Amino acid sequence: MSFKFGFLDISEIGDEVLKNHYPLMSDTRKSETLALASDLKKRQKIAADLLCRKMISESCAIKAESIVFGKTENGKPYAENCDIRFSLSHCGSLVVCAVSEKEIGVDIEKIRDIRLKAAEKFACKTELEYIGNNTKRFFEIWTLKEAFFKCKGTGLGSDIKAVSFEIVNDEITCSEKGYKLFFNNIDGCVCSVCI
Repeated sequence: MSFKFGFLDISEIGDEVLKNHYPLMSDTRKSETLALASDLKKRQKIAADLLCRKMISESCAIKAESIVFGKTENGKPYAENCDIRFSLSHCGSLVVCAVSEKEIGVDIEKIRDIRLKAAEKFACKTELEYIGNNTKRFFEIWTLKEAFFKCKGTGLGSDIKAVSFEIVNDEITCSEKGYKLFFNNIDGCVCSVCI
């Protein structure tokens, strides 16, 4: 298995579905959900748990409610009782999940107006040239960086410019060997997966 990718649009999920799923969540995830300020963030958290459990269950042939989640020292979530790795991201009403037998990272961002000069904080020279004045390309590079560091399990850090990406005809090359990257674009968003 290379990877599986799935998404949910929480605007299309009834409150009853999320309410029924909430009791299946771990106590930690329930506490994290209750601590969130906005209803949208709470819905995202519950929908992400629902989608993640569904995808892991299908990949491992175990019941969704049997999945136990843990976190590494760096805070990367994992399933304790299954060899499948996963990554989650959300943007607005969309929640995405990618699962694999290998380490994986996923990130999604809505294409929106942004100060393109902000790319100087995370992009190297060749990436800045690729971005130019193109907002979609800005988010391609940003989501690739996020997905890469999620895959590594470190999250974004001071070494964000230490890795770079080259995109030619939708083929993505990473400056660090051993990583495969893909785009899964959905409804005005850029979504990147790194394995």
